[in-house]
Amino acid sequence: MIRRFVFPLVLAVLAIGLFLQSKAADEDANRPSLVASEPAPPRLSTPLLSARRLPEHLQTPEANRRLVASLNESISSLPEESCFVVSEGGEQRYDYRPASALIPASTEKLITAVAALEELGRDYKFTTRIFAQSTPTDGVIDGNIWLVGGGDPLVMTSDYAQRYLDDLTYTDLESLADQIIEAGVNTITGAVVGDESYFDEIRWVESWPERFRAGAQNQTGPLSALSVNDGFTNWDTENTANSLNTPAAEPAQFAAALFDDLLEERSVQIFRSAYAESKPVDAIVELAVLESPPVSEIVKQMLQTSDNTTAEILVKAISAGSGVTGSTSSGNQIIQQVVETLTGRTGSTVVSDGSGLDPSNRTTCSVLVDLFEIESFSADLYDGLAVAGESGTLRNRLTGSSAEGRLLAKTGTLNDSKSLAGVVHTLEDRTLTFALISNADPMPSDIMDLHDQLILDLVAYPTGPPLSLLIPLPVVATN
Repeated sequence: MIRRFVFPLVLAVLAIGLFLQSKAADEDANRPSLVASEPAPPRLSTPLLSARRLPEHLQTPEANRRLVASLNESISSLPEESCFVVSEGGEQRYDYRPASALIPASTEKLITAVAALEELGRDYKFTTRIFAQSTPTDGVIDGNIWLVGGGDPLVMTSDYAQRYLDDLTYTDLESLADQIIEAGVNTITGAVVGDESYFDEIRWVESWPERFRAGAQNQTGPLSALSVNDGFTNWDTENTANSLNTPAAEPAQFAAALFDDLLEERSVQIFRSAYAESKPVDAIVELAVLESPPVSEIVKQMLQTSDNTTAEILVKAISAGSGVTGSTSSGNQIIQQVVETLTGRTGSTVVSDGSGLDPSNRTTCSVLVDLFEIESFSADLYDGLAVAGESGTLRNRLTGSSAEGRLLAKTGTLNDSKSLAGVVHTLEDRTLTFALISNADPMPSDIMDLHDQLILDLVAYPTGPPLSLLIPLPVVATN
């Protein structure tokens, strides 16, 4: 019974299909033929909503997986007290103990730099001034002239400044002497007197180990608001190591005496020997003014050469800028508050000095990365970083490797701390921001090699599928 009904039904369906096909063929026959010169409309091989239209999003998960695997392998050899954070465009790519507060060594200078830019302003210029109690008459100044320091850390003579390999800016004291000559002065019946009252007279950070002070390593010159040639009276003409220099017992008096010499070289007669003392209130005749480079340039000099003296003078300048006599203690308090406000990471940082020499400094890798990612400061920080194989404290590091010219960073070294923080421009033209700190006592002898391997891992990022395999497929035409 069922077969009798099914067979006629199949025949009916076939008949209807043949009818429709015949009708379609008749309609096609009545259409005009296509002109050979008119190409068929193109057909996109990749749909508009395909993930291929955002190839980076296809690549990133696999690239991140591979990055994490390679970094995990390298970081397993680091001392236990280490942290490492990697970010790209504000998105975290890797973190290892990101909130561990460790001794940062000289990467502390990044914190000092940001605080100086924030508190003083990137365009702020320090001033060193010459005052007298009366105007010169027939080229004669009756009495003393006062050389008044304003906290400029880069006041130098050309012979001191030109020892450095990097072409860095400085404040030329000799040009201040030239201004006195241009004012027509040929005789001073008194003395050149150095005034350093803008800061206190504490020459070293009081919490530093004794070895960092004068007579040992000379990690800084004696700190003063009137500092010339970093406060050193003698130095090696080629080797820039501070340990070879002789610090002045009284930096303001040394500065005054050096300025006295510069004037006498220009044929100015000075009757009395130079000494140090605060300017009297009636010494209001301004004879000359010497401006420093802007703070943005001073920060660059400090970071690229890891200049401890500049860092510690900036701490006192930040303090003095708040309206009190410049001191390390009040400057530290301001800097710590600035960092916590900018990063929102309260309790993550302890500021004990500006250079990173103090072993009680603490910060986290997350804080350092945060500072690089604050848009208003990032350009000045990047501009001050040493470049691997090319400049500053990285001149002789990672030379001949894939990181040469691609690693820009601030280094840090103490007996129990090794650090590195900055940016890596990868082989695939991506930019990674990172911070790396290791603390250990004793420090492993191969710690620099371990840190360098992490940097090389970053340089290779991304190692996921190449974008050429993930981009939209080409447009093809149908025939």
